[in-house]
Amino acid sequence: MLGKQISFAVIAVVVSVIAAKELMRLAPRPDAAPQTAQIRPAAQPVAPVRAALPARMGETRISADQRGQFSTDAEINGARISGMLVDTGATLVALSYEDASAAGLFPAPADYKYQVNTANGVAHVARATLNDVRIGNIVVHNVEAVVGERGALSGSLLGMAFLSKLSRFSVESGALVLKQ
Repeated sequence: MLGKQISFAVIAVVVSVIAAKELMRLAPRPDAAPQTAQIRPAAQPVAPVRAALPARMGETRISADQRGQFSTDAEINGARISGMLVDTGATLVALSYEDASAAGLFPAPADYKYQVNTANGVAHVARATLNDVRIGNIVVHNVEAVVGERGALSGSLLGMAFLSKLSRFSVESGALVLKQ
C-alpha cells in the first residue's frame, strides 16, 4: 500500500515538473516582441522574485513571478536551496540530486528504487525525510521528500508534504501567503 502511495506521489511530482517546464517553454520570452501594446519603463528590468517576504510572526509571503508561479529560496536541513517551485499539485517535496546533496542527503544507489516518467525518460528517485524546511520565518519539521538521481530533476519542488503542515496557505493580492 505504501509503495503504491509513493508511486502515485512520485508520479504527481514528475507531472508537476513536466507541467512547469511546459509552462516555461510556452511563456513569452522577454526578448520576444509583445503581442499587445504595453508600456514599460525601459530602465527597470523585471527580475524574478525568489525571496520569501516575512509579513507577520509565523507568516511568510511569496510574490508570483511573471508566469504567476511561486518560487522561493528555502533552507533545508540548514542548507540554502535557491528557486524552489511551490507546487500544490505535488504530493511530496522533490529535490534534485544537487539540492539534496547540499542539504546533506546522500541516498545509497540501492535507495533509488522508485521509477518515474519524466520529460527526459524514466528516472529513479529515493525516499527521504527532511529534518526541517525553513521559508522566511516558517519552519516545518519531518517533511517527506523524494530525491532524484543525478540529472533526473532540473529543479526542486515544495509540495503538499510541506504545505499541509501549515495552518493555512492562500493566494492574496498576487502573493502566496503561508501561515504556520
